[in-house]
Amino acid sequence: MRTLTKYSTLFLLLAICHFSVRAQNKTRIISYNILEGMKTDTTKGKQDFVKWLKSENPDILALQECNKFTQKSLEELARSYGHPYAVLLREQGYPVALTSKYPIVNVEKVTDNMHHGFILAKIKDLNIIVLHLSPHKYWKRREEIEVILATIAAARQQEKWVIMGDFNSLSPLDKDNYADGKYAERLKESAKKYSFHENLVEGKYLDFEVQKKILESGLHDTAKEKAKGNEPRANRIDYIYVSKDLMPYVTKAQFIRDDFTATHSDHVPVIMELKR
Repeated sequence: MRTLTKYSTLFLLLAICHFSVRAQNKTRIISYNILEGMKTDTTKGKQDFVKWLKSENPDILALQECNKFTQKSLEELARSYGHPYAVLLREQGYPVALTSKYPIVNVEKVTDNMHHGFILAKIKDLNIIVLHLSPHKYWKRREEIEVILATIAAARQQEKWVIMGDFNSLSPLDKDNYADGKYAERLKESAKKYSFHENLVEGKYLDFEVQKKILESGLHDTAKEKAKGNEPRANRIDYIYVSKDLMPYVTKAQFIRDDFTATHSDHVPVIMELKR
């Protein structure tokens, strides 16, 4: 009986080690527009947000609309959900941010010629871009994505790219979702209300050019290719793209739809898992 117990204990330890190694061989990445600094979480220290993040346990987190955050307050929040490393684009407006369990290095913060801007960085062997394209003008988004794609093309590291964030643009892969014309009409009504909105080409047509350029550059739309049972829906503007060499290692990519995400932002976060 004692021998049996000994073997049972050994088997249990081996099983734990096996699952631990498997967990370590996956990188979980989430991109989330948190709506003006997660303003709907009124708890001290954003504890609802922290609890949700702990349950999702991402290794890397890309955030958009980190309004009213400072570099210090972002670092404090990130540490509370297990990310000792954090980078904020800037401390004004609608900045993007990047937090991680691992060191964030080779950081570049780009705001020139951008409505909000983007962060370029490296985490382990991954080249990361976190962006938030213009919410108001289709032609500005086209200009911004040209800058971002040119940045990727000019980089010394040509492989292992992850580009994510709020693109504020529609994918030609989703074109059938807009065939009824309802979304175009919605944008027309918005333009009547807000004179600075130019989200329709010639004031009439949906713009798919931004996403078309991304796809033509060779990047892969992970959620479109990998989501099972949680596929992209109409009005999708949040994406995680990866370079061609990473796509075979994407084991999961989908939207997180739960009680928290249904109430705490007007965006739905995207999650991706990479087999390492």
